[in-house]
Amino acid sequence: MEVVHDRPWSRVLRISTAEEDLYLKAMRAGAGLRGGGRRGRRRAGMAPAAGRRHSAPRGRRAGHVRPRARALRRAPARRGRARRRAAGAGPARRAAAGRRGRVRAFFEHDHGVEPDEVARLRALAPRYRELCEELEAYGLPASIQHDDLHDGNVFVRDGRVAIFDWGDSSIGHPLWSWIKALGVARHRGLDTEILAAAYLAAWMTVAPEERLRAALRVAVPVGTFAYALQYRRQLDFMPAEARLAYEAYMPEQLRLLSARLASA
Repeated sequence: MEVVHDRPWSRVLRISTAEEDLYLKAMRAGAGLRGGGRRGRRRAGMAPAAGRRHSAPRGRRAGHVRPRARALRRAPARRGRARRRAAGAGPARRAAAGRRGRVRAFFEHDHGVEPDEVARLRALAPRYRELCEELEAYGLPASIQHDDLHDGNVFVRDGRVAIFDWGDSSIGHPLWSWIKALGVARHRGLDTEILAAAYLAAWMTVAPEERLRAALRVAVPVGTFAYALQYRRQLDFMPAEARLAYEAYMPEQLRLLSARLASA
């Protein structure tokens, strides 16, 4: 057994067997999440992923094998089956995460951004609440929300797609898992429309594509704040000596949130 990844929020182990390498991920204490007074628990404990050709995971919480774009397009269909089974399984970690006063309360601290940026985000609080209500009005059922669906967490072998690292997952809004995938697609210059269509295809038994696309436009800014909330929680649970290395990510997310709210 070998430790291949040790972070303040988790540890990843590799176990070599005669047939293949197995990866196990253990979440540390404090990695759970509550949202808006309603509970959406992460899948904690050990999350297995197998693959002889997988080398040590890297990145913030991820494995490193990068699939082709078409593999990313196949991944949502696999997740869609789980989503449909989970529909209605529990309360969504959706708009409730940022309802009345939550934005203003969050920005009682600056979280590493400048005072004028904090003021801008506070001024956007009414718009955020409107978006929360609009998103909830679409009536999409709660599902498994991966929360870290980037290319380092999608593995492909022999035509099979496996999604790794469910340590951040919760019962939440079904469209929020798109947020991380959207960021990866833009960073790599991929066609986001093709990937969005693949992501939404798994949900077309619940709502028509036009309605899903409209909901997705609202889900991105709303979910960006929810992501910031859970990252703040992770920072708060980190030992002080470890926190410094990860704090810079928070201002990046808050500036992205400001831009998305302003354009929504």
